[in-house]
Amino acid sequence: MTKSNYKVSEGQFKGAEGLNLFFQVWENPQARGTLIITHGHGEHSDSYRRVIEALKEEAWTIYAWDMRGHGRSEGLRGYAANFDLYCEDYALFLKQVLERPEVKAGPVVLLCHSMGALVQLKTLILHPEFKPDAMVISSPLVGVGVHVPAYKKIAAEWLNKFLPTVTLWNEVRNDHVTRDPDVIRELERDPYRHARISAGVYLGFMNSFALVHEKAPELKFKTLLQISDKDPVVSSEEAIRFFENLGAKEKEIKIYAGARHEVYNDLGREQVFQDLKNFLAGVKKS
Repeated sequence: MTKSNYKVSEGQFKGAEGLNLFFQVWENPQARGTLIITHGHGEHSDSYRRVIEALKEEAWTIYAWDMRGHGRSEGLRGYAANFDLYCEDYALFLKQVLERPEVKAGPVVLLCHSMGALVQLKTLILHPEFKPDAMVISSPLVGVGVHVPAYKKIAAEWLNKFLPTVTLWNEVRNDHVTRDPDVIRELERDPYRHARISAGVYLGFMNSFALVHEKAPELKFKTLLQISDKDPVVSSEEAIRFFENLGAKEKEIKIYAGARHEVYNDLGREQVFQDLKNFLAGVKKS
C-alpha cells in the first residue's frame, strides 16, 4: 500500500497505571487538519490502512493508537481491569496530541469504530475540556448486536470477581465484520488481531451504554455516523437512537444496506470512503 504524501513515524506514550501504549502517525506535509483514530475491540491501528490510503490526497495528518491489550501496546490480549481504563488511556493520548503546535493550527477530527466509539464518546462526556471540531463514528458499540449466551453473562460476573484476567471468546467471527474474502484472509493472518475479552471489559461497556445515551444531547460536535442497516456485531437500532439524541446541530448518518460491521474493510467501501471524504471536506476549525 502506497505511503505517498505521508511521513510515517511510530511512538509510545504512558497510559494509565504507567502502561506503555503504541501509536503511529501518518504526517502529510500539506495537512490542513488532524484525524485521530481509535480502533475497535480486537483491532489495532494498522487495521485502518485502507482509511489512511483513501485519505492520502485529502491533506490530513493521521494519528492512530493501540489500546492496552491490543496491537503493539502492552497488556494481556483483550484484558483491562475495567473499561474506564481505556478512557483514561485515551484522555492521556488526546492531551498529548492536542498540545502539539501543528495540531492546534488546524481542525481536529476524532474517528472511532465499535468499542473504540464507546471509549471516545464516554471520554468526551467525562472530559468536556476536549473540544474536537468534528467526530466520525463507525458502527458504534452503544448496544450489542451479536448474541451472547446467557451462561457467559453469568460467568462474567463470577470471573470478574474471582478470575479477572481470564478472557473469553467475544462471539465475533470474521464473516461478521466483512464480506470481502481477501480481507477475511488478511484477518486470519494478522498476528495482532484477536477475539478475546475479559469480564471487566464486557461488564464495563454494558454498564456504559446508559450513560452515553443519556448524555448524547451534550455532545454537540459536528458528526458523521456510518453504519450497516443490520450490523451483526453491534445494534444498528441503538446506533440510530444515539444519533437521533445527539446534540450536534450539524450531523449526518450514512446507512449501508447489507454491510457488515467493519464498513471500512467491507465490500462497497468505496462509497463509505467517499462519504468520509465529503464530510471531512466540510470540517473547519472552530
